[in-house]
Amino acid sequence: MIKKSRKITLKSLKTPLLIGTAFVAGAACTYLSSAQLKSLPALATSEAKAADDAADVTLDEALSAAATESELVESDGQVEVNEFAQDQDEESSQKSAAKPNSENKIDLTYLTTFIAEMTTFQGNSVEADVVETANPEWEFDRGSVLADFEGRIAPEFRVPELLKDRVGFWFDVYTKWDDNQRVIHHSRYPWIVFKVVNVTSIIQNDTPRRLWMRREKADKVVKAEAEGIRQALRSLTRKRPGAPLSETEKIVADALLPLGGDLRKQASRALGEVRIQMGQKNFFRGGLEVSQRYLSTMEDIFRRNKLPMELTRIPLVESSFNKHATSKVGATGIWQFMGNTGRKFMVVNDVIDERRSPFKATEAAARLLKENHLILRRSWPLAVTAWNHGPGGVRKAAKASGSHDLGIIVKKYRSRSFDFASSNFYSEFLAALHAERYSDIAFAPIKREAPVDLQVVRLHKAIRVKELLRVTGLSLDEFLLINPDLSGVAKRNLPVPIGFRVHVPSQVRSSLDKLFAIGGETKAKRDT
Repeated sequence: MIKKSRKITLKSLKTPLLIGTAFVAGAACTYLSSAQLKSLPALATSEAKAADDAADVTLDEALSAAATESELVESDGQVEVNEFAQDQDEESSQKSAAKPNSENKIDLTYLTTFIAEMTTFQGNSVEADVVETANPEWEFDRGSVLADFEGRIAPEFRVPELLKDRVGFWFDVYTKWDDNQRVIHHSRYPWIVFKVVNVTSIIQNDTPRRLWMRREKADKVVKAEAEGIRQALRSLTRKRPGAPLSETEKIVADALLPLGGDLRKQASRALGEVRIQMGQKNFFRGGLEVSQRYLSTMEDIFRRNKLPMELTRIPLVESSFNKHATSKVGATGIWQFMGNTGRKFMVVNDVIDERRSPFKATEAAARLLKENHLILRRSWPLAVTAWNHGPGGVRKAAKASGSHDLGIIVKKYRSRSFDFASSNFYSEFLAALHAERYSDIAFAPIKREAPVDLQVVRLHKAIRVKELLRVTGLSLDEFLLINPDLSGVAKRNLPVPIGFRVHVPSQVRSSLDKLFAIGGETKAKRDT
């Protein structure tokens, strides 16, 4: 049966169509399917094989840039930024201040597995005001989605007028372009797109035999295209009005047109701002599939802390909800906590790393976001930006720009640390939030993973993992699947310390009740 194309149009809303691309900051981190998670030994074998093909290769810097958190303390009832918070601001710079280009390298061992499992959706190009979805027969009005036409998002997270184009840019990469499409664009004004290069034919070719070689070849092609854009910009800086333009020069000039002003000056400014962005649609879709294992419990945690449930979508930006994600600077888990920040809220040492536990990290994230919100004038745009840049850095940016309106700050302020990653983080979050809340419109039907029913047991005494396995009947792989924070303890056969919280399937809780006194945490939880 042939289905007719459908298009949702809400002209009565009179919302402008937003054109742009989007990026999942932690998308280069891993995604593991349910099948893989059920067999960790088999997964380890497949990863070893993938490692041979997936050497470190050149990709967009932003793929490995993880958001940064900040540290706060309470002093005499007042929440203040202290020296530790300043250290976290420096930690933020370490994570996000790398130059926005595609020169950096990341480990693609897990990424290769992720790509192999995800379906890469392709289709013919569509008009700029219509978003291409996983189903080429389905089109929707992007402007209406970003205007939240069905009221699915809290009013405090409406897209600000000054950030509409920027949010539209990130929304497109989440919903329109996959990882085989590289967007050459203006880094200061990301929605100014010069060219989209599709490298699918290179990546899916039989030669070269190694995947990393095909990726390297694709990178060279994209870099050559970017250099062609720079050459056109150089030429435009010398062109007199009315002078004939080459085909590439015309494309670049048309792209710069929305910025207004003198073309030669705009070309000169853009010359040092050419950036390559990888599409993220397939990664984002994978994040939507796995996120259902966590979101209901994460939302409960945020409600208990009187925080908006919308904030639980930050991991879509940070890691695509991959609990094994580790950035090249050490940010870890679905929330991508750095080490110093993690130690303030969780157990993080040589053998235990609670940053890897999705729900323990969510509890820590709730506390940190609440603190940021209190410090930064109860502004969620500033508090979410501080997740990436640190509250001290956001305060500095607000002072330098003379405003606490994030749209104005992003427009006026730029520094070595408050660069591409920091200035775009809140826009990425809003784009991810709208893409997730309207995923039934933006994507073909998604096979979402079911929540896992677990309970939390606080140990009454120190006990080795082997004993826990004997009592619960779980295999080591099954135990580490739901307690990834204890992998170091298990590998060294060390005792789990007294008072530590362990996750177990609900059906084996009674076995532990016979051994341990369950202290105050009897409510069932869903975890992995």
